[in-house]
Amino acid sequence: MRKLQIESLEELESIFREKTLDMTTNIRDSIQEAINKKKKTALLFEIEMDGMDTSFEISLTSKEWITALENCLKHYEEWEMGDEAIDTYLLIKELKL
Repeated sequence: MRKLQIESLEELESIFREKTLDMTTNIRDSIQEAINKKKKTALLFEIEMDGMDTSFEISLTSKEWITALENCLKHYEEWEMGDEAIDTYLLIKELKL
């Protein structure tokens, strides 16, 4: 799980609007960690906003993992990152068994 410190909701929106290597890898790694620990939910992000005492968590249930990983796979293919694409493909294959 990655912690994000933001100043505004607009900043949060811009973070998730862009597809970045960092975010893509964090999603894949968080799902991999949940699988390894035999959890039903993958915790992706903890978000803290300046001036607020509350933090928020973004997570995916196991039913959402394949779709998320397929999106990660598309990004890795676009970025021509073969090793990451193969690792992601194998993870998808494992979940489909």
